[in-house]
Amino acid sequence: MSKTLQRVRGFPDRLPEYCIHFDDILSQSIEVIKSFCFERIESPILENSDLFVKTLGEGSDVVNKEMYSFQKGEENLTLRPEGTASIARLFITEKLHKQIPLKFFYYGPMFRHERPQKGRFRQFYQLGVEVLGTDDEKATVEILSMAWLIMKKLKIQNKISLEINSIGNLSERETYKNQLREFLKPILQKLSPDSQRRFQKNPLRIWDSKEESDQEIMKKAPLLIENLKKESLTKYENLKNHLSELKIPFTENFKLVRGLDYYNDFVFEFTSPHLGSQSGVLAGGRYDSLIKILGGADTPAVGWGAGLERLILLCESSKKQEKVIGIVSTGSEAQKKAFQIAYQLREDGHKVYYHFSGNVSKQMKRISQKNCSIALFYGEKELSNQENTIGLKNLKTQEQSNIPLSKLNQFL
Repeated sequence: MSKTLQRVRGFPDRLPEYCIHFDDILSQSIEVIKSFCFERIESPILENSDLFVKTLGEGSDVVNKEMYSFQKGEENLTLRPEGTASIARLFITEKLHKQIPLKFFYYGPMFRHERPQKGRFRQFYQLGVEVLGTDDEKATVEILSMAWLIMKKLKIQNKISLEINSIGNLSERETYKNQLREFLKPILQKLSPDSQRRFQKNPLRIWDSKEESDQEIMKKAPLLIENLKKESLTKYENLKNHLSELKIPFTENFKLVRGLDYYNDFVFEFTSPHLGSQSGVLAGGRYDSLIKILGGADTPAVGWGAGLERLILLCESSKKQEKVIGIVSTGSEAQKKAFQIAYQLREDGHKVYYHFSGNVSKQMKRISQKNCSIALFYGEKELSNQENTIGLKNLKTQEQSNIPLSKLNQFL
């Protein structure tokens, strides 16, 4: 007996009910984004592996453990694990530096080989926005206010909280890394194996550890915010003031560092206690050096990415009811005519469900399952009727009538 094929672990199937919910959440979010005059762009799913090694950091968990990489001929390729690096590469490749500032948004599948659990898959969808070519603080505030309006549009603002922090500039972080290493060196063996590895490459990542023993040790560690100089602190204070003026609630989390190497200064994350250990919903920050690292012009930038699967977990299923017309027909000749009627109605812009076979009772049961609000009946009786009418039933009020086919579209 042959073994039944299974889907690949962490790569979920999506059934119609889920896809309807997905499309609704995505469309509502995009509606908010477009109100800020951001334009959609699209980058390929497959990129050169060096793009992510250079931008995410050789010591990052994404590069070391999670990337889906393979060799094809002489090319080392990777399924994109996140969106920002691809957008930065696109900015350089398409020579967009003369058009700045630019406001973009994108969405699509990303891929990471992580342990699947609630809200975390190996193929997941990310919605992201990027502002390229300005270091104005209002650009950061704009995308944060956009994220907040999305949460309100989806009616989940009471289920999430915004956490913010400043991780300073490169010089301040290097000073802090040395300070953190000095603190951890005497107790290095007490850290988890992953954190011991991070100690050498980037000790800031130890703040991201989910190991309780690591978290206990880090409670006494010095904080990065304590190493920031006046300019960085002033930027941070200005951003907090902007958020307060817009009445966007936030809390300061001085342990928030973000897991990717390209961030600087302001970082943030929307989290929810309703999602368990995978509490992050939307996160981002400034990445003023990223495009220069990739060989482009010195281009300041800021952006965020949101996990659509996690947004969906927080949102109730859409209760919106579209007007769907169901067609019931019996008899081969009548069915041919009914099939033509269905085509014509669709051409006129209506949503029509046509069931291919079965008696009237079976067809009615099916169109009821499809949430049709109107049923049209066309059988042998209607076919032979010289008045050329079609039966119509309002499935909400149960009212029935016969309508001339010539006036059906007008009536609907």
